[in-house]
Amino acid sequence: MTTLGSMSDEEPTEDSYPEQLVAEDVLEAVWLRLRRLTSPTLCGRIIAARAPDLKPDLVMQKGQEVASSVRSALGYWRSEAASLNARVLTRYYALLQISIAEQVASPASTSDLREIQSHTEGGHGLWAIEAPGQEFPASYMVACRSRGHFYEYCRFKGIDLTAFASKARPDTWDELSDDARRRLISLADLFRRIPELQLLIEETLGTQPLSFRVGYAHQNMVERSKRQQEHVKKTGQLLFDPPVPGPDVVSYIAIFPQGQKLTTEYLNSFGLPIKNIRPAEDTTTKWPYLVGDLTHPKGKYWWQCIDTYKSGYCGTSIIVPFLEITDPFIIHFMTLYALSIVVRYLPLLWHEIEDGNLDHIRALIEHYLVIVDNVLPQIAIRRITGRQLIAVRPGSLHGPA
Repeated sequence: MTTLGSMSDEEPTEDSYPEQLVAEDVLEAVWLRLRRLTSPTLCGRIIAARAPDLKPDLVMQKGQEVASSVRSALGYWRSEAASLNARVLTRYYALLQISIAEQVASPASTSDLREIQSHTEGGHGLWAIEAPGQEFPASYMVACRSRGHFYEYCRFKGIDLTAFASKARPDTWDELSDDARRRLISLADLFRRIPELQLLIEETLGTQPLSFRVGYAHQNMVERSKRQQEHVKKTGQLLFDPPVPGPDVVSYIAIFPQGQKLTTEYLNSFGLPIKNIRPAEDTTTKWPYLVGDLTHPKGKYWWQCIDTYKSGYCGTSIIVPFLEITDPFIIHFMTLYALSIVVRYLPLLWHEIEDGNLDHIRALIEHYLVIVDNVLPQIAIRRITGRQLIAVRPGSLHGPA
């Protein structure tokens, strides 16, 4: 996941330091950086740096296989697909190839293309089925299989899907038990978890998002000021941040509705790490927001203790987990898979999206694909190289003057 706060208590390694790109055209610079990963030599050097104990012949093999997968990904991704259905298909297969490149490049994995091919031959590892009684995309359900690429990729990422996976796709909705239906996730709920779409969800789907913009709440300064005053009364000393007894501290995290109808009951129902979410008000602007408590160990910043995500198209956000998943890349993978099935096998439904009563979903998909093209390349680089990539314009806050 693209997270804030990559600092840790351990000695920094090469992977800990972000790679910075500075360019007037930031997106093109990111694409050029990704294109460099089509070089087996450069991929080999990245792999050797990440796994210095790896034998040279294995480094060479991995470098060639990573470069091949990235070339395949770019072949799909950078194709001049004009139609919406072609863009859906090419982006899905591009992400499939990126997931393969990530597995081969990882020092934590012994996988090569031969082994991964044995998984892909077992299928995509996902299936989809339409549920009656709801409008698309809430009616379109996605599930994982107990074999195939997606299952094995999640296992590589440390996500155990055993309790959620099924052996095969049923022919009809009625064949699914209640327990099996609870393991499904709708395409609508996948869209709702994409942070860059937070402000479109209510307009296009008529419901609330499942990702929320968060930040450091003003209440932290208020509470610290109280501790300062109490410490001065007890000791006569003024400390910037007086110590708190016990091994843990509480940070107050703001959740910003951004005009959405978020309620405390709605947010507290998800079992998020942020607890006791309650209404608050900005002391200057009087704008309402919500605030909750995050308990975490001393010596850690709040953003080191909770999964957060940020891109150029959204502020720092948290995602409501499903199947123990909060990884945006995996969410995009599942979303594009579901859309690709609609494009390939459901012509009547796709007609309704492009030309019929679901034209508002077409607008959502068009917006979503722009997000994919502008956000996923940077995520892909991070996952293959193991290093965070920061791309900025010259003269910006994080760029050179």
